[in-house]
Amino acid sequence: MKDITINFSVGSPYVSVQEYSRLSGIPVNTVRAMVNKGEIIIRPKKGAKEKIQINMIAMLKDAIKNS
Repeated sequence: MKDITINFSVGSPYVSVQEYSRLSGIPVNTVRAMVNKGEIIIRPKKGAKEKIQINMIAMLKDAIKNS
């Protein structure tokens, strides 16, 4: 079997909940619930009031690992 090379481009390493919702087609409330359950990987927050930033690089690595 030949090796397969697949190239991915990530527009931004971190995106907001709203942008992730737009990109994935998942409703904002569902994205928030998935973050709370640990199904979506986020950048560690420094404070409780800091906005959620979804880690697109980690999400891509997870998708590759689980495919």
